[in-house]
Amino acid sequence: MVDVAPPATEQTHAVSVPSTRRYYVLGLLTVIYALNFLDRTIFNVLIEPIKKEFTLSDTTMGLLAGFGFVLFYSLLGIPIARMADRLNRRNIVALAFAFWSAMTFLCGMASSVTTLALARIGVGIGESAGTPASQSLVADLYDKNERPRALGIYAIGTYLGVFLGYFLGGYVNQHYGWRTAFFSAGLPGMALAAVLWLTVSEPRRGTRAETFAPEPIGPTLGFLASQQSFVIVLIGFCLTTYTNYATAAWIPPFLARVHHLSSAEIGTYAGTFKGLFGMAGTLVGGLVVAQISRRDDRWKLWAPAIMSGLAGPVFAVCMLTSDFKTMVAALAATSFLVGFHLGPIFAIAQTVARPSMRALASAIILLTATCFGQGIGPLAVGMINDALKNSYGADAVRYSLLSAAVTTTLGALLFVWAACFIREDIKRAT
Repeated sequence: MVDVAPPATEQTHAVSVPSTRRYYVLGLLTVIYALNFLDRTIFNVLIEPIKKEFTLSDTTMGLLAGFGFVLFYSLLGIPIARMADRLNRRNIVALAFAFWSAMTFLCGMASSVTTLALARIGVGIGESAGTPASQSLVADLYDKNERPRALGIYAIGTYLGVFLGYFLGGYVNQHYGWRTAFFSAGLPGMALAAVLWLTVSEPRRGTRAETFAPEPIGPTLGFLASQQSFVIVLIGFCLTTYTNYATAAWIPPFLARVHHLSSAEIGTYAGTFKGLFGMAGTLVGGLVVAQISRRDDRWKLWAPAIMSGLAGPVFAVCMLTSDFKTMVAALAATSFLVGFHLGPIFAIAQTVARPSMRALASAIILLTATCFGQGIGPLAVGMINDALKNSYGADAVRYSLLSAAVTTTLGALLFVWAACFIREDIKRAT
């Protein structure tokens, strides 16, 4: 009998990397991503005490929660991603992680709204460097069929961070104050950055089926713009990210104003029913899409479209019901449904891009969506709150958050459209 070697594919390189190493790196990067969102989310659960101390409006709090963070996040993300496509990605992630953790710590030392805004900008600068380089690392350790699962695991960091941010922020704020909450969020990251630096090495870029050759920025952007699935997914992801960030910022005030929960209770309910159920949806989304899309790549987008579309009416029920138990159940279901699409969408960005442009593709997806979602989402809801408060009082936040039900539904329609082009775009990328 003669053994016939399989053709060189992406899987050839993936199986050559020991599984223990691949999963250690994936696990560590997932924890770092979780602390990324912990540092963002903890601000949201502290909106009410910060607003009270500095005597601020909802519009100003929306600016601090969203636009103030994403301004430099967006400006610096693309050039840092280009560096990550050429330089050591492990070093970039470790340095960025240490920096944004230090800036989170400094949020707790803010003496005015100006110094708080500057510290938030610092958090945004650090976090702009971490995720694109991390996703590029993961993409080089897993083949195209494994990426939805691997990046689905990585994406649970979003909701793990939300869960920890709500719980930690709510508990520490109630017992020790909002400044201590920032201190407790920033310190662990500085230590874990050293662990990443000392224990993870840079993997080889690309695979035997993928040649790695750095390209100038013009042809790189031209290629990504020509990938129709990439462009349409980018727009759809902006809309679903609005849903994620608008709800992340304003669910805690919603629970406080409409359902009269304490800070610790907000941390418990928001952390459990938004954080844990979102985490479950993200993990299930990555695992399910990795399995059902093996025969037809269009399921990489069809499945996220179905779940994101269902999230719209469920979230509308969450906002409009007067029954507390129904609201909690609808919040949990919404978080599961919205979380489902994160891993597959991250995988699309890596799969329709060439190896030499994966960090940049990830940065474009993340930075554009974050700029729109976190920059516009919390601010828009805050502005609508201020506009409606004279007519609806505390219930204004119910109606302003309904905009998040609309955006996830529109995003789902765009994912369906993008699926028409995904198979051809994957062929062009490889």
